[in-house]
Amino acid sequence: MDAKTNIKYLMDKSGMNPTSLATALEKMFPDEVRVPQATIFRIVEGITKDPRTSSLAPIAKFFNVTLSDLRSKDLRGHESSQPVAANDEQISIAAINYYAAKGSCGGGAHNEDAEPKGQLIKELGFFKKYGVKPENLAAIYADGSSMADFIVDGDMVIIDQTKTEPQSGKIFAIQHPDGLRIKQLRREIDGTWVLESRNPDKRTYPDERITPENVGLLKIIGRFVYRQGG
Repeated sequence: MDAKTNIKYLMDKSGMNPTSLATALEKMFPDEVRVPQATIFRIVEGITKDPRTSSLAPIAKFFNVTLSDLRSKDLRGHESSQPVAANDEQISIAAINYYAAKGSCGGGAHNEDAEPKGQLIKELGFFKKYGVKPENLAAIYADGSSMADFIVDGDMVIIDQTKTEPQSGKIFAIQHPDGLRIKQLRREIDGTWVLESRNPDKRTYPDERITPENVGLLKIIGRFVYRQGG
């Protein structure tokens, strides 16, 4: 195992790329040697064969591993290899757990064996903008095209797991008997809830009506906060 492979693994586990890692390093360690995006890119692409200690040390510190381990140990499955905790004065980022689960924007996706896959790094300004707390959030992948005017197949969808009361006009991740779905809810006068598909092709992606007596079959996992390309 080498630094190139370990850094690739740690970035993937944390939902990062060379650009976001470089930004996080600069904010967390402003007094240390700057590690630009181009340097990280050259390391993970194998262009730089023997990275300098000054480049690797901040990366090792960020992921909470030793420099020696980053250079030579197989860090896959290494429990300590998570971005280090930091207070607001040190760094303005926080992490969201993301999962191997897929929320169907279609007919339903089964996720019985879904497990945490890593962490998605966001600046604290993101949480302030949307009025959410990182510990309440989770990210899953969208699967399908029923929400395609807004959420497309492969997008990563962030949900607030504390928002589980249905609201008309809002998008939710819903545990449906047929699997996990991402749908917009609409309540009709008679109490029926409609799981709306935003794709205009209603023949392929029809809305689904849940009558009042069957509402108990649905479990809201969380309300939509944000989407980003997968």
